Amino acid sequence: MRGRLSAAACGCVIAAGVFVAIGFFTPPAPAPRAVGSSPSLAAQPSVEPTATVDPTPARLVIPSIGVDARVEARGLDSNRDLATATDFRNVAWYDLGPRPGDPGNAILNGHVNWWTGDAVFTRLDQLRTGDVIRVMRADHVAVTFKVTGKQVVDAGSRIASLFAPSSRSTLTLITCTGAWNPLTQSDTRRLLVSASIV
Repeated sequence: MRGRLSAAACGCVIAAGVFVAIGFFTPPAPAPRAVGSSPSLAAQPSVEPTATVDPTPARLVIPSIGVDARVEARGLDSNRDLATATDFRNVAWYDLGPRPGDPGNAILNGHVNWWTGDAVFTRLDQLRTGDVIRVMRADHVAVTFKVTGKQVVDAGSRIASLFAPSSRSTLTLITCTGAWNPLTQSDTRRLLVSASIV
């Protein structure tokens, strides 16, 4: 099979060479210009610079609780739980799901505290319905959400609706809450803050 593909590819190259040799790929001759005329700059098509579009989330800004944090793209850890940010001052975006602003539910999680004290989501429980959340993309476009609700669930909960497809753009912020469990080295519950795109 490999020999047939190589022979076919070789045949295409030879055929292309023949077409070039007999003029099939020769560019058309330029249109004749009037004697004494010079090309006009006004007649040249203008080329607009194109902005680079990069919808990757880069920063999370929540003015009401003083959050301005870098976003790290993360997936799942070895236990198939949402991976957390490598720096307690950052948030982790679940990059196996939608980006903030795309259809579906984008998920960002962050630590509520650290052994040194406060962390990125220490004040997340203070958010209220209507509070503004902005996700700044890598291309400097801001995607704005408003808080729609909060709920507290057990740490081991598997909530299918967080990952369900949707035509609406929503955002869920997750952090730890409840009592510290020394056996699991984690808090016993999770706080989920829901928001919808504005």
